[in-house]
Amino acid sequence: MRSVTGRPRELQDRGSVSVFVAVIAVAFALMAGLAVDVSGHIHAMQEARSVAREAARAGGQQLEVATGVRGVDAIADPGRAAAAAQAYLAQAGVTGSASVSGPDSISVEVTSVYPTKFLSIVGVSGLSATGTADARITRSLQGVEQ
Repeated sequence: MRSVTGRPRELQDRGSVSVFVAVIAVAFALMAGLAVDVSGHIHAMQEARSVAREAARAGGQQLEVATGVRGVDAIADPGRAAAAAQAYLAQAGVTGSASVSGPDSISVEVTSVYPTKFLSIVGVSGLSATGTADARITRSLQGVEQ
C-alpha cells in the first residue's frame, strides 16, 4: 500500500523507533546519573553528622579534673574539650569547628564536599555536606542522672 507521497508506508516510518530509543536512553542515563549523585550526597551528609556526633563525644570526655575527681560535678574543660573535638575532626579528614557552649555542652559543626560523579558533566563539581551535633555532659550514678 502506498501513501500520499508515493513511497511505501513501511519506508516512511523507517528510523523513527531508533530516534525514540536514543532519546529514551539519554534520558535514562541522565536520571541514573542524578540518582547516583543524589544518593552520594545524602550519604556524605549522614557521614558529616556522624563525624560531628563522634567529635562532640570526644570533646565531652574532657572534664575539669578538680570537680570530676571529687565527684562534685561534671564540667567540661573548655580548652581540652575543643582541642579533643578538633583532633577528632582532623583525624577523620574533615574541616569543622568545635566550641564549648556552657559548662556541660559541646557543639561541633562539620563541613565536607561530596565530589560529584555525573553532575560534573554539567559543571557541578561538588556538593557541600554539613553536619552539626551537640553533646551534653552528665553525671550519673547507677544509671540515674545526678
